[in-house]
This record gives sequence, C-alpha cells and structure tokens, in this order.
Amino acid sequence: MPIHDVGYRPWSGKLTAPWTRWWKITEAGVAAALKSRWVRRALLASWIPAVYLASVFFFFEQAMEKPDQEVIDQIHIGAIRDIDWDEVGNQSTAEIARYIRTREVLNRMESLPNSKSVLAAAEEGDPRVMRNRVWSWLLSMFLRYPQGIMTLLIVGLIVPPLIARDVRSRAFLLYYSRPITRIEYLLGKMAIPAVILSLITLVPALGLYIFGLLLSPDLSVIADTWDLPFRAILATGVCVIPVCLLSLLFSSLTQESRFAGFAWFAVWLLGVVVWGVIYGQNQLQLAYAAGGAVPPTFDSQWSLVSIYSTIGRVQSWLFGLETDVASVVPSIVVLALICVISFVWLYRRVSAPVRI
Repeated sequence: MPIHDVGYRPWSGKLTAPWTRWWKITEAGVAAALKSRWVRRALLASWIPAVYLASVFFFFEQAMEKPDQEVIDQIHIGAIRDIDWDEVGNQSTAEIARYIRTREVLNRMESLPNSKSVLAAAEEGDPRVMRNRVWSWLLSMFLRYPQGIMTLLIVGLIVPPLIARDVRSRAFLLYYSRPITRIEYLLGKMAIPAVILSLITLVPALGLYIFGLLLSPDLSVIADTWDLPFRAILATGVCVIPVCLLSLLFSSLTQESRFAGFAWFAVWLLGVVVWGVIYGQNQLQLAYAAGGAVPPTFDSQWSLVSIYSTIGRVQSWLFGLETDVASVVPSIVVLALICVISFVWLYRRVSAPVRI
C-alpha cells in the first residue's frame, strides 16, 4: 500500500495583508444579507426619498437661477407689497424676483424642524449663504426622517442573527482557530450593517450633492458648499456607529435572533413613543399658556429618551442647523456612552468562549 507525502506544502494561493482579515467577515456577511429578498426590497425602497428630494433640489435651483416672469411682471406693476423695498431697492429686477421666489419656497418650511436658520439665511438675501443653508437642511431632513426609518427596518432585518447565530453554533471556536483576533471579529461584524447602512444614507446623500452641483450655473457653487460632503460623512457616522454597536450587543446577549430583533425594535420604538408623548404634552402646555396655537419646538432635553431623536439632534448640529452647542452636548454624551458600553460588553461576550 503506497504511502503519500502528508508533510507541509508551499501555499500557492494569494496572500493578503494581515490588517484586511476582518474584511473577509464583512464580505461574507454582506453577501449573505443581500441574498434576502426583503433586504433588497428595503434597499430599493430607501432610494425613493432620494429621487423625491432630487426634484426639490431642482425646483430650488430653478427658483434661484431662473426667476419667474410672472413675478417680474408683478414687480413692475407694483403688485407685490409685502417686501422691504429699502432693503432690496439697489438690486436688479431679476435679483428681486429671485429673492421673492426663493422666499416663497422657504416660507413653506416654517412648520418643519430646524428651519429657523434656513429662513434667517433667506432674510439675509445672500444667495451663497441661502444655498448652503438650504442644501444642508435638505440633506439633514433626508438622513433624519426617511432614512432614519429605513435604518430601523434594515438593522432589524440583518443584525440580530450576526452574533446570536455564532453563539448558538459555537462558531467562535472556528473563527479563533484562524489568525483572527477578537477586535477583528467585532470589526468585521460591525462593518456588515455599516456597509449596508452607508448604501442608504451616505451614498444617496453624496449623490444628491453632486446632483445639486450639476444643476448649478457654475463651479463657484463648490466654494459655497464644499463642507457639505464632510458634514454628510460625519452625520452618517453619528448614526451608523452607535446603531451598529447597540444592535450587535443585543445580538450577542441571546442565542435566538428573534429575541435580539425584538429588543432592537422595542428599544428604538419605545423611545420614540415616550418622547412623542412628552413632546405632545409640552406643546399642549405651551399652547394653553399662550392662549392659542404655538410653533412646534424640538429643543427639549427629554428627547434623550429616544435614540432616534438623540441622533437626529446631533446630525442637525453637524449640518449647522442647531446653533446652541450647550443643548447638543448631552446628546453627544449619550451617544458616546452607548458606544463605549456596547463595545465593552460586546468584547466581553465574544471573549467568553476562550476565557479560561
């Protein structure tokens, strides 16, 4: 009976850098997540608000650059009276018409959150400042509202089984038998939802910014809005990092992914409901004290009970819409605590199988 050589053989495969080991976990996780029909549908649906917002960019730029002839005619016959002619008297008719048209567009934002700075920029009459503020406001609303809801859904679909499945199958032993450290394991798992969430937040936000540049009359607009891509990256990180760490923490605490999914939806939705009740009560008290309806206020520190509202407040500050730094500091502290506590607990959980 022949005896075959079972000794060591040279490796003929492709070698990769050691610092990219965690990316293999991410690649496999993203590919597995995209096999789900529901995940693909959610990704497709998450781009619909971006298409709608692109039309808002279009109409705003049209109002900025091509004043309506009807408005110009009304200026000539003196039909427009609710305007400070002393303030705009030195401007041309086209510039005055542009100011009126953009003011009509912005006045519709009065009842929406964080619109005060946008309206203040409109009153200044500087088109460069107005464009920066309006683009910031549109990107902030895009990341906070439609994409915030889609973040809740997509994280609930893909994150719960990521670590819970490894806890149930004891896959840690397989991971750690390879040159994978616990930090690399966590980084690879965390990057799975981070990559998918970036596809519904950062990528369309940057796409909207580029679309706005294409609609603009010249490249000087870049000098007015160069900071917005960096603000969008920071705002995406403020959402993605705590969300990924917290959801992975829930996944590590159980062997059943459905329990982790329930915990994620319960914490997120319960916080929104509690904040909504407190906010509604606060508005009723203000209306009663004022003897009538009052403009909506969104600056109560009770919003800290909601992770969604806490992230939204920090994002608004990053886009320059929240000017009171002192009111944003508690939200930053809360998000930092969520990240630190979640990471420390996660590290302990994934270290348990190899702890002696």
